[in-house]
Amino acid sequence: MVREMMMMGDNPNLVEVMINGKPYKMKSPSDIEYMREIANTVDHMITEIRKMNKKLDREDMAVLTALNLADRLKKKEDEIERLNETVSRLMSENEGLKRNIEELTKELNDFITAFDRSKNFKL
Repeated sequence: MVREMMMMGDNPNLVEVMINGKPYKMKSPSDIEYMREIANTVDHMITEIRKMNKKLDREDMAVLTALNLADRLKKKEDEIERLNETVSRLMSENEGLKRNIEELTKELNDFITAFDRSKNFKL
């Protein structure tokens, strides 16, 4: 259950969400749909953890949910780092290819110039 309350002016949006059966008010400059999505992610994770072990108390479920979210975050950070390294490598490779093109273009132009000169040469 989500109840929306739009604040006026520059004030942040306010939304009430249910997480693990308990209402929480979220206040953020983010749009309400985004806040709702975040709350639903946390609620879903807690529900899944509770299904695996019904004896866990709220605090343990919250800690396990936080660990799962931290794991997701770390994996995404590692993926971003790998992607940044790949981008850097590709940019460097691209610069090398540009230099090769420039060198080959110069060689081609030199060849064309030499060929044009040879056409005018008579035996």
